[in-house]
Amino acid sequence: MLTGQQKKDLGPYAYEDLMPKWLYDQMKSEPRIFRYNIIGQDGRLVAIERVENEAAGVVPMLARLSELDPSVEEAWFCHPAVRHISKYRHEGGFCGYRNIQMAISFLQGSKALGHQIFPNKIPTVIQLQEWIEDAWDRGINDYARTEVGKLKGTRKWIGTSEVSFHII
Repeated sequence: MLTGQQKKDLGPYAYEDLMPKWLYDQMKSEPRIFRYNIIGQDGRLVAIERVENEAAGVVPMLARLSELDPSVEEAWFCHPAVRHISKYRHEGGFCGYRNIQMAISFLQGSKALGHQIFPNKIPTVIQLQEWIEDAWDRGINDYARTEVGKLKGTRKWIGTSEVSFHII
């Protein structure tokens, strides 16, 4: 049984067996991709692809804005290849998973070591939960299972120790 502090660390749904079905379905499905054409500055037709909850180019834009703001003395930014992954409407507290997804976007965008594991797609929240539980099954950070319990299909919060799973 979790202590009061552990429950607080796992969020308000620490004792929930499963998240609501509508939310599970949302977290399991891949984001919608919108494709459309625009006329570019040079007059040519440009094909645009936008992923529902992702935004590329946020980091370089913030860096440029910081350079232009005389009140900014120092700023540190992540790699410009990182895509911002936002929450869906009414999804609640899945920020740990969104952080993992943004870290994966860095691997993909920068072609860093391990990027081949994630060809073209960011894993869903449910896929990440499956991978974390699989890592626990293989003895990787298995003490987290004792602390967290069942993770897949729940709204329990995760932290940095849960992010330390390995994909083999």
